[in-house]
This record gives sequence, C-alpha cells and structure tokens, in this order.
Amino acid sequence: MEIQMMTKDENVNQLQRDIQECTKDLGATRGMLTSISEERDHMWEEVKQLRERNMLMDCELKSLHKKIEVLDEDLLYKEGQISILQDSLGNKQFDIICNPSTIQELSMQ
Repeated sequence: MEIQMMTKDENVNQLQRDIQECTKDLGATRGMLTSISEERDHMWEEVKQLRERNMLMDCELKSLHKKIEVLDEDLLYKEGQISILQDSLGNKQFDIICNPSTIQELSMQ
C-alpha cells in the first residue's frame, strides 16, 4: 500500500512537472504567436500598399503606351509630309542662300 502511494505520489509529481513544462511552453508559444500575428498584419498592410502602387504604375504604363502610339502616328504623318514635299520638289536644286529673293531680303536688312 505504501509503495502504491509512493508510486502515485511520484506519478502526481511527474504530472505536475509535465503541466508546468507544458504551461511554460504554452506561454512561449503564445508569445511567438503574438509576434507572428503582428508580423503577418504588417506584411498584409505592405501587400495592400504594393497592390495599390502596382495598379497606379499599370495605369501610368497604359498612359505612356497611348502617348507612344500617338507619337508614332505623328512621326508617320510627318514622314509622309516630308516625302510629299520631297516628291513635289523633284530633282530641283533648292539653295535658299543663293536664291535671288533671299539675297534681296538680306540686303534690305
């Protein structure tokens, strides 16, 4: 009977030590959980900010693409105008400095 009581006491003591150890581990785990939750929340806010920034950059990119298209169209238009002017001049020599009307205008000034 005494041996059984001693064995039970040892078991109870061991269980109490196990409970204390588990309580200690639980406290450490709760502390880690708190810091991990805070880190997760911080990262979530950062993700939201980056998404918003990404959307703004996408809009800016689309706007720049449209501007490039407009400039390309303007370039083609100007090149067409230059080509038409060159064709209308043909093989004529065009020297603005030696042009008689230019010489008269320069001498008047």
